[in-house]
Amino acid sequence: MNSAIAKPLPSRDSATVIDRIIQRWRDAPETPAFHMRTPQGDRTITRADVLSRSHQWAEHYRRNGLKRGDLVIVLIDYRPDLIHAFVGAMIAGCIPSYMPYSTAKQDPALYLRSHVELFRRIKAKAVVTVESWLSDFGDVFSDEPFAVLKAEDFAAAPPPAPADPGHWSEPVGVEDIALLQHSSGTTNLKKGVALSHRAILAQADAYGDAIDLSPDDIIVSWLPLYHDMGLMACFILPLVNGIPVVMTDPFIWVREPHLLFDAIEQFGGTLCWLPNFAYHHLARVCGDGKRYDLSRMRAFIDCSEPCKEETFRLFEATFAPMGVRRGQLQTCYAMAETTYAATQSKIGEPTRSVTAETALLVDTGEVRLTSDETKGMTFLSVGRPLDGTEIRIVDDANRPLGEGRTGEISIKSSCLFSGYFELPEQTAEVLQDGWYRSGDLGFLLDGELYITGRKKELIIVRGRNFFAHDIEYVATTCAGVKPGRAVAVGVFNAAVGSEEVVIIAETQVPNPPEARKIAVGVKAALDERMGLQVRSVHLVEPGWLIKTTSGKISRKENLAKYTASTRTGANKS
Repeated sequence: MNSAIAKPLPSRDSATVIDRIIQRWRDAPETPAFHMRTPQGDRTITRADVLSRSHQWAEHYRRNGLKRGDLVIVLIDYRPDLIHAFVGAMIAGCIPSYMPYSTAKQDPALYLRSHVELFRRIKAKAVVTVESWLSDFGDVFSDEPFAVLKAEDFAAAPPPAPADPGHWSEPVGVEDIALLQHSSGTTNLKKGVALSHRAILAQADAYGDAIDLSPDDIIVSWLPLYHDMGLMACFILPLVNGIPVVMTDPFIWVREPHLLFDAIEQFGGTLCWLPNFAYHHLARVCGDGKRYDLSRMRAFIDCSEPCKEETFRLFEATFAPMGVRRGQLQTCYAMAETTYAATQSKIGEPTRSVTAETALLVDTGEVRLTSDETKGMTFLSVGRPLDGTEIRIVDDANRPLGEGRTGEISIKSSCLFSGYFELPEQTAEVLQDGWYRSGDLGFLLDGELYITGRKKELIIVRGRNFFAHDIEYVATTCAGVKPGRAVAVGVFNAAVGSEEVVIIAETQVPNPPEARKIAVGVKAALDERMGLQVRSVHLVEPGWLIKTTSGKISRKENLAKYTASTRTGANKS
């Protein structure tokens, strides 16, 4: 079989993102675009509200000297102006980009240093934020070359406007950059993924087709807008396709995950996107509580992290009494560089899974299927490419591999990004002859894509390749380890000339003898299930592990923290 999958490219017109938003307003101005759920109550924002309030923001930007092509950072907490300030920047012809609002769990010095350095590097012209943020960090901006605009200060009254909103926006071309998505991270190494109007609308159309999007759909989300899944699947794409979204503050959802099910039942939700960990969080916290009717949901779509068969089994078993069935549990392979989705499983049909023999996969990269899960690794399909997208698997020399061989996933798409903003050398490293080298590893079977890991997250132990996320998954299923709070890192051992694996895991158990039992259990599980002997299991208190801005555990930062802590004799086994 051909190892590259292709569908014909859809034709594109001359419309921009703002043109499509205006068209949706003309179709039905009083139709809800967003329901924002806050502790102070729900707030419904119609299509007319989005357009008029965003137009006010556009005029505010113009009054402050911003012009077409200027980069605007939107750093606002959960409130309606989080939406309007972003759309308003596009109306003004500027390039908006969301940044994460600081939280109590983040190191304030690291957060501030990394973001100020980033704003300088990308030559931001304005940072839009709120008074409460400036009261904590504002002094650091006093000598910076960008303007600082407060949401509280912009004029509330709308300026005089032409009768036709089509005249409100600055003229831009379909190949102009519409917005930047910044990769998650804890340092100033975040990259701004530049997306054109054409790429965004190609994604909106192709992905809408892939999930059978209809006017009857209602999207329910708790996802932050500075992450590509929240920004695209739950904000930009529904806005240009005219689909209402029910939004919950992500920081509140983490503490009260039942709010997602509340919203599904109250508003009749049909679509929801979740990273893999969120399925476990919901099952752990909501499985024995109030009963909800989840039967109307068309799809819970697993994305952003490696999708796990065990996750779907747990979620279905936990919530089957509430109407969840396997056909609702879907997968997607997405990244900022392809605007969002590159593949999508078939909505309404159970997602396919396969089990590959572990030894052969680890040692040679060959996929040999087995029915014995104790001797294999199980992978969920992430579906087939969207219209206008091609996928092929390549080796280290960029040579295509056949089906059933593991290699790097390479993508060509009508939704492909324009490059990394102000980073031409890094762009050239991954964009070659129209193909994007993703850095992800996977294989193709029967036209469907399976993800096995990331090249950067390989830990090579005595010539054998192990994926860090697979090691972490096994570790977090062990008794005493806090679910989802373990990280696997490779530490080079000069004596043996190879990396060795160290597990850093959070636990609630303070008793040393009990802690030793936990460490022994983790080691035994990894040996039994993966044939991996780890160097040590380093147990730490809850909250020790450093997360990225998108909520993922940072291997690089935690390796550095582990290296420093071991000098002080912290607990390890």
